[in-house]
This record gives sequence, structure tokens and C-alpha cells, in this order.
Amino acid sequence: MASWLWAVPPENYPAYVQTDTFALRRVGRPALAAVQPGDQVFAYLSGLKVIAGHFEAVGTTFEDHTPLVPGLTLPHRLRVRALVTLPEEEWVPYQAFAERLEVATEYPAGFRSVVQQVLHPLPTVDAKVLAFLVRARQAADLEQLFTAYDAYLQAKAEPAETPTVQEAAAAYQLPASFDRAEALETLITALETQGFVYEPWQVAAYTTALRTKPFVILAGVTGTGKSKLPALVAEATGGAAHLIPVRPDWTDPAEALGYVDLQGRLRPGAVLRAARAAQQRPDRAHVALLDEMNVARVEHYFAEILSYLEDRRPAPTGGYESAPLWTGPLAAAEASWGTVRLGANLALVGTVNMDESTHTFSRKVLDRAFTLELAEVDLRQWGQRTKADAAPKPWPLAAWWPRALGLRDLTDVTAAEQKTLGTVLDALVAGNDLLTPAQAQIAYRTRDEIALFVLHAAATPDAFRTRSGEAVDPLDLALHMKLLPRLLGGSAPLRQAVLGLLGWAATGAPFTEDADAQPLLDAWQAAGYPTALPTAHFPRTTARLVQMWARLLAEGYTSFWV
Repeated sequence: MASWLWAVPPENYPAYVQTDTFALRRVGRPALAAVQPGDQVFAYLSGLKVIAGHFEAVGTTFEDHTPLVPGLTLPHRLRVRALVTLPEEEWVPYQAFAERLEVATEYPAGFRSVVQQVLHPLPTVDAKVLAFLVRARQAADLEQLFTAYDAYLQAKAEPAETPTVQEAAAAYQLPASFDRAEALETLITALETQGFVYEPWQVAAYTTALRTKPFVILAGVTGTGKSKLPALVAEATGGAAHLIPVRPDWTDPAEALGYVDLQGRLRPGAVLRAARAAQQRPDRAHVALLDEMNVARVEHYFAEILSYLEDRRPAPTGGYESAPLWTGPLAAAEASWGTVRLGANLALVGTVNMDESTHTFSRKVLDRAFTLELAEVDLRQWGQRTKADAAPKPWPLAAWWPRALGLRDLTDVTAAEQKTLGTVLDALVAGNDLLTPAQAQIAYRTRDEIALFVLHAAATPDAFRTRSGEAVDPLDLALHMKLLPRLLGGSAPLRQAVLGLLGWAATGAPFTEDADAQPLLDAWQAAGYPTALPTAHFPRTTARLVQMWARLLAEGYTSFWV
């Protein structure tokens, strides 16, 4: 009878226990073929660094492609029966066994190298150590505990055997090529075949914004699919979505990051848990969806996370990551929480509704996000499930990484891209001059994010279109997302800024008198209050500015949020 250590992602473990089936994808296959009925299996939850259970193999390896864990392909499987499944509070921490295992001594990197094999044989003495610790944690049968201890002493007295490495640690490789335009079209089609009604440009803008900056706010009236879009995109591209319902009593970072209770134990917050889940599955793109984000004051519970978001740096394996999120004291058994970051495979998405029960956003929040409004509602479009010609393929993780964090880091800029950047910067300089009287002007961070959004959008130009085929200008969308949410109030300078921007967005020259805007306002009302005015320089930005101007005239106050 042999014994094995099986490194299991924590999120997979409940399914393994429920189905009495352990599974893996690629790494560990040669070792799995050697497992025989009666062999012992110890479940090690990677990331959490604990032993959670002791199992016995009841069959030989087999292949099965039916879903075991949603969203994962785990075809190589083994039937087991549980000998001991410990409750979470009784899991055996790494510190209790790390220095007692002989299996790690043959590797320069120690126990970490053992875990990287996913499934690894254990020397007899190591198996006895783990069996004793599991029984001790369970403490349900003293006779079994003493038996396990005697077995450990006997094994310790015998000559130690050296386990062999079955397979070198392997990282999953990205595809050699990735056609972003084709993948985005497939994604748009996949959402349509499921019966969901989104404009193609909305899907394109969402994925492009998420690539440019991993913090996107989805705004709009209730029922437009704000909460559904991130989950659908994650599912169709091979990622994972973590729903985090925000509550009105979130008044500080404790609910998002966590706190230490009176017993000195960390109670991790919702965002910290999502970041850890992403860190434990670094091969998948993850989205933490903060639903109804503004039922509490965002700057109160989210301020620290926003700071970490701005302090991202290149990650060793590609993309960008933050510093560790938790910097407070931790017990030894919880030390792994101190390594959790906003990783290169994690994005944050918030949904918002604006009504009397919600809070407005501070400029600190808006400066750090892309605000995408899902305002296109056509009640005649009810959607219908249809058979897809082809299932969407998972996107490689690198497809979500930006070309750079800022313009200064851009490399290999083509002549065409230089021209595009010139157009963007000219527009931003003109728009910023008009924002200055209201003290709502942008700075370098927003400039870079708008420019990078437009550059990223250039890789998929055909996807920026309406359902009827009209082209949508990414620069127009970027101005709508990043400039207009800054406008809030009813002061004379704010009025001047809205009026000037309206003229500039519509004709290229700012309006200076109320009468200048009246023909445009009349045309917008006669057209039925559309979300875009096709004859304007920036159709969507102009339409929203007309709406804001109309509200300013009627109420003496205006904002982007309606």
C-alpha cells in the first residue's frame, strides 16, 4: 500500500468530497496512473496550506470529461472513500507538519516543490506523520490515535525510502497565437445565442476597458444586465466571476479586506477572499463583481483597495500586480493571507444604480475607473436562445493584460498608432481647457487610460458597432466614460463647462451663450431623446451633454448620473 499527497485547489475540494472523486488536468498524470486500490491519499489544500482530509483509493485511474467543477476541465480522475474529513476549524496547518516530512528534503525548494507535482508519493514515515496529525485533530477515537502513533514510531525506526519524482512541475502554456478580433466576435455571438441583448459595442467596450484598467463601473437602470455581463463574459472566456453583494452597513475596509477578531484570528473580507481565489488559480482570469456598489459610500470601504490598484507593478509571470493587501498582524497558521495581492489575473467590476437610496461617487473613485453605461434599451428585442455554430474558446490570460500602465511605458509604437495618439491628445487638451473653470480637469493618469483604451480598441475596430451596424468611435466612448462622470453641480463655472463641452463635442467649437445650445436641444428632444446624435463630432458624448444641459436648465443642477 502506497501513500500520496494530493494538492487540491480549495475551491475544488467540496466537489471532490461530495462526489468521492479526486481529479486533475495535466500535471500529475504519470503519478495518478501508479495509484492502486487501497492506497492512502492526503488532501493538501494549496494556497491555504493545510491538510483537510485522509482518503483511500477504491479504484484505478479513469478518464471522464463530464463537468466535476464548473468551468474546469479535469478529465483524469480517481474514486476514493473518506477515512477522515476534518471540519475547517480542525484542518492541520502547514506549521504542524512541514518540518516533520522527509519528502521535502530531496528538493532545494522544499515542500513547495512537492506541492507543484500535484500528486506525489510519500515515504511511509511521512504518511504515518500525517495520519497521526489528522487523527489527533479529529480526536474522536483514542484507540485509533494511539494506533496511528505506534505506526509512526515503527515507521520512524525503519530505514527511510526515497520517493521518486513522477513528473516535473509544468506551467500551462498560452496558445502560440490569439486572434483578438475573432475571439471578440465569437464572444459577442455567444452572448446573443444565449438570448441576452447587448449592443456589440458594449461588449467590446467592456472587455477593452477591463484590459486597460482592471476596475470598471457598470451604470444604468435596473434590469439592463449590468450584473450579468461580467459573469457571462467570464464564463465564455474561461474565467471565473465572484459575486460580492455590497451592503449599506459597509462603513470601513473591514468588509472588503477583513479584520482581526478578539481571539486574534483573521476574518478575511470579501475582496481579500476573491483575490486569494484568483491567486490559487493563476491560470484563469477572475472578476470580483461588487453588486450595488454604491448602496454604501465607496470611498469609505474601498479606499485602500483603490490605492493598491494604483500601485501595481510588473508581475514575475506577466501582467501587473499590487503589493500584499493585508499588512496587519497574522497568526502563524494564517500567514499565507499576508501574500494575497490584486494579481494580474484579477479585475474589479462594480454595478451601480442611481436613486434616492444610493450614494454618489467621489472624484477619487471616478478617476480610477472606467464608467460604462448600459443605457441602450430596446423593449422589442427580447432575445432568443439559438444553437451556436461553435462554442467560444477560453482566452489566454495575457489577452487581459494591457500593453502598458502608462504612455511612458509603451514600446513598439507604430506610425499609425502615433497618429492615433496625436488625435487623442489633441481632443483631451481641448476638452481639459473647457473643464478647467469648473475645476474638473483631468491629469496624466486619466490621459494615459483614455489613450490606452483607444489603442487597445484599435485591435478590434469592427466590434465597435451597434446592432444595426453603425460604427461607434472608441474615443467618443472614452470621453463619455472618463470625462462626463466628473461633472456634478449647478454653479456658474460648472454651467460654463457643460455649455462649452457641449458645443465642442457637437461642432468642434465651444458654446458660450445659452442660445447657442437651443437648436441642439430642440433637435435632441424632437428625435426622442436618443443616446447618440450621429451628426456630432462625438455623438454619444454630445447626446449625454445635451441631456445634462436640459437638466441644468430645468432644475439648476446636473450630473452624469440620471
